[in-house]
Amino acid sequence: MAAENATRRSTRRRRGTTLVEVMIAMALTMVGAMGLAGLNTAGLRYIGDGRRMTRATAIAEDLANQISLWGYADPRLSNANPANDDDPGDSGFAMEYTANVAGLVDHGEADLGAAWQGVRAADLAAAGFERYWNVSLNDPAVLGTLLDANSDLIADGKRIAVIVRWPQGTGWRRIVVFITKPNPNSL
Repeated sequence: MAAENATRRSTRRRRGTTLVEVMIAMALTMVGAMGLAGLNTAGLRYIGDGRRMTRATAIAEDLANQISLWGYADPRLSNANPANDDDPGDSGFAMEYTANVAGLVDHGEADLGAAWQGVRAADLAAAGFERYWNVSLNDPAVLGTLLDANSDLIADGKRIAVIVRWPQGTGWRRIVVFITKPNPNSL
């Protein structure tokens, strides 16, 4: 009898897997494959975001480099909107939630002029980018106070925030590059 039970057990083992076991294995494999497909989709989206951010950074740095060549009294560096002086970089993200930037920026493409040597506006528009810059004479450490370390009531420099933004979803994404232009008369 013991030999007969041992034979029966070894026969059961040799029969293989049941249909239910195969279906469960296939379902688990499908769930894993769908997870990998989702990871791939997310990865592609992140790669696209990274490319846009890299391009926006290059555009902002291009404008910042051009601004560094402009004279301190250049009209393109005028403080056209004093309302944004305490927050030239838009830390409240207002530019990410509105298509109309009027009242949020000092300068845009139209202010660059015909002698512009940087990235062309047509190339930006084709890629969906917009660039702006804000000029502030205020001290970033003390809101509403002129940047005036020597107390002569003349601004010691200009803080300039270069903003490049692009549409994403129902809003906008942006990067901001800050530069400082010292006043040659206050040195």
